[in-house]
Amino acid sequence: MNGAQTSDTEDNPHREDDQSSEHSRSSEATGLRVREAIRRSGLKQRKIAAAIGIDETKLSKALSGRRRFTADELLGVATATGVTVRWLLGDESQVSAPPPNTATVPDSDEDANPKRSIAEAAWTLFGRHGFDAVRIADIAAASGVSAPSIHYYFANKSDLFDAALDYSVKLAFDRQIAWLDEIADPAQRLERLLKLQSPLGRTERGEWSIWLQAWARLSLEDSTLSNYPLSYERWSKTVQTTIEDGQRTGCFQAGDPRAMTDELTSLLDGLGIKVLTGVMDTDTLSLRLRSYLGRAIVLPTTTEHTTDTSTDRLKESS
Repeated sequence: MNGAQTSDTEDNPHREDDQSSEHSRSSEATGLRVREAIRRSGLKQRKIAAAIGIDETKLSKALSGRRRFTADELLGVATATGVTVRWLLGDESQVSAPPPNTATVPDSDEDANPKRSIAEAAWTLFGRHGFDAVRIADIAAASGVSAPSIHYYFANKSDLFDAALDYSVKLAFDRQIAWLDEIADPAQRLERLLKLQSPLGRTERGEWSIWLQAWARLSLEDSTLSNYPLSYERWSKTVQTTIEDGQRTGCFQAGDPRAMTDELTSLLDGLGIKVLTGVMDTDTLSLRLRSYLGRAIVLPTTTEHTTDTSTDRLKESS
């Protein structure tokens, strides 16, 4: 030994080839799951390609494992076929706990597609116009079915709202899995997580509208009858796990991770409501979050390294 430092690839010339083979196997496994999800959904590959914004050639390459699906493409496939991103990735991710009432495998039931289409139409209309302003007939027209068909799948409008809420949970969960798995640095992961859960884009604002209405309804009803508190606890657990990771690696401040999580999620809730109601703009939301992270979560040395980029990451739109 001459004492000179060598890289991992110099110590092990086969390491790079092993990593390449591992990525290839992972891409092939994901491609097989996407193919299965498409098959059971009954959708044509050209429709899936159009839904996720790529041509059929790129989709075919990804299905065969010759190219990797991007995070946005996985989100598009999961949304179009009704499965979760977690399932598409082989249930390998541990970034976040799965949401309740969300199918983790493709649903081959012939009734699944109409029911999902109705729920998605309800989600759009409730998010845009509010629960009280939307009629069953409006949802039927938007989903291309008759009003009696709506009642075949859902007992009443409240059931439809619950389905819309479950859909919001699925969308948020899928974004977390697609975007967070490959971010190893806890500070960057926390920033990305907050950005994904902020009302910065059209989809996120729709989710926030549904959540805000759910909060209003739960304040007037028995909250034990809803799955929302459990969904919120799972989201909090994701934040807490990230904070604990940052504390273990020495880039986050010491403290009670549960208390830090409660404070951070409560701040995001309040800022999100201000944005949704027009009291605050998204730039100010990003600034307030970054300021709080620097004061209460991230250690100063980590803040210095991320000063130039953290605001941009929080302001990015999905």
